[in-house]
Amino acid sequence: MGAAEIISVVSEVIGWIALGVGLVCLLLALLIRIADGRWVRTDAVVVDYEEHSVIRWFAEGSFHSRILGSEEREHVTRPDEEPAYYKQRDPDRLRLHEPPAGRRVIRNVGLVLLGIAALAGLVGLVLMFVG
Repeated sequence: MGAAEIISVVSEVIGWIALGVGLVCLLLALLIRIADGRWVRTDAVVVDYEEHSVIRWFAEGSFHSRILGSEEREHVTRPDEEPAYYKQRDPDRLRLHEPPAGRRVIRNVGLVLLGIAALAGLVGLVLMFVG
């Protein structure tokens, strides 16, 4: 068995493994996206009253508001223009922190693995014609 054949077999094994794991990662990222939905960035304004604070934001063509909890109010850094995220399917839901990066990480790992699989397939194809 020559060097070209060994490289071809190794690249094929790596390609199949990367393809399988990459597709699983992309499927998992899609399922998380379907379950959690899309969170869209907006600017919110915090209005303080004597008994509580209210946060207001504009989303999907209308204004929305809700009362802030005391813990949430402590984390507000700029009451006049606080960055916030609302759920696209339900604009009444708002969070003051950026959505977790787990879905993006899983998606990016899946894309990198698919790229590795494509590169391994290309190496195998080139070696098939050269070797």
